[in-house]
Amino acid sequence: MRPWTSLAVFAAFALVLSAGAAQAADAGKLKNLQAPPAIAAPTLPHDARAVKFAKMVVQLKPEPWAFLRNKDTLAEDRLISWQDGQKAINPQLFAQIFDEELKKASGKAVGANGLFAADPGPPPELLVAVKVTDMQGRFCKSCGLILSSGRWEGAVVITAHWEVYSTAEQRVVAAADITGGFNSPSKGVDGDPERLIDEAFRDNVRRLLTYVDFRRAVTGPAAAPVSTLPSPASQGALTLVAAKPKPGIAQASLSVALVISPSGSGSGFLVSDDGLLITNHHVVGAANVVRLKWPDGGETVGEVLRSDPRRDVALVRTAPGGRAALGLRHTTAQQGETVFAIGSPLGAEFQNTMSKGIVSALRNQQGLSYIQSDVMVNHGSSGGPLLDETGRVIGLTASGQIVNGAPVGINFFIPIDEALKTLNLTAPPETPVQQADRKP
Repeated sequence: MRPWTSLAVFAAFALVLSAGAAQAADAGKLKNLQAPPAIAAPTLPHDARAVKFAKMVVQLKPEPWAFLRNKDTLAEDRLISWQDGQKAINPQLFAQIFDEELKKASGKAVGANGLFAADPGPPPELLVAVKVTDMQGRFCKSCGLILSSGRWEGAVVITAHWEVYSTAEQRVVAAADITGGFNSPSKGVDGDPERLIDEAFRDNVRRLLTYVDFRRAVTGPAAAPVSTLPSPASQGALTLVAAKPKPGIAQASLSVALVISPSGSGSGFLVSDDGLLITNHHVVGAANVVRLKWPDGGETVGEVLRSDPRRDVALVRTAPGGRAALGLRHTTAQQGETVFAIGSPLGAEFQNTMSKGIVSALRNQQGLSYIQSDVMVNHGSSGGPLLDETGRVIGLTASGQIVNGAPVGINFFIPIDEALKTLNLTAPPETPVQQADRKP
């Protein structure tokens, strides 16, 4: 629900400033506010590089930002404080607006962190952050009418500083200060007045998509990663160590870490008792070193040894601290079998989350094999293990589908044997599974 859902809430946030020349000047400036003329939605080449909306900061000037008049209630005209202007901005909705405009411009779906993209594959290389530095508004209800219309007319102008960051080059590759806005139609708009704010931000996004440096960043050739790791195939085979008893479902999460890198965070799990851990390439990005946080409260540093962007897998070495590696299953997943996913959906707050589902299908996407499952995963689950009922790993989380901003239970996992093969790892023979270990 938006911060303002009715005029009553909208007016409750308003502060009447002290009378005087300053108030009159502010009111005079704002009550005649007009936004720049709207621009047409731009288009981007269909092969434009994927972009993720990563961060938003709101830092308005400490002065009144909007003029409010309500002819339905005959209340006094008001000036809205800058603090309540910050409350009126919904970062989650603004991120959705950015994704909508990018999808319209490029003609393809967008995702975040490689999770919930249209197809499994490498994550967006370009991250976009925005700081809203100024916002001005004019809101009038039932203006110019004798009878109440219940509609809002007015204008909002937003100025924002945008930056585009390349995770491969680890630097800002484009920056722009954009001013855009929205003028309501003469008959006004139905609903809540913050709709004018949303449409003003939409216009700001469209202007960014026409900015020459932004277009150059998203249409240029993909940059080579900063990391100079050789391909796993060119490195010698590593043999996994299996010295400790393998944990069952109830203890499996103790072997799953939150992986933190400059690209963001995800999950990873121990596959060798000497400290080798597998995660996604898009979780570690171009980093050579990552931080690992464990469910028992411990933290370790991990060195990225191998990484393959196409198969989206990476190998990390860390100090295991006595933690046991998960058992690995080399037989093919079967449609309908019960599976469990472990990870850190939405980051550290929900670390050590386990969810249950079934194998929905075995798929091939762009020449790569995947296990499809309805088991619940979310942003931050990337790189976490997919387990069978005995606690053995059959895959790792890669991506999933969203519709209208929500997961739909169509998620994809990289088969563990393909991950091992890509990383040039040799697994020891499977240990016999005890019947008692089949249930948590």
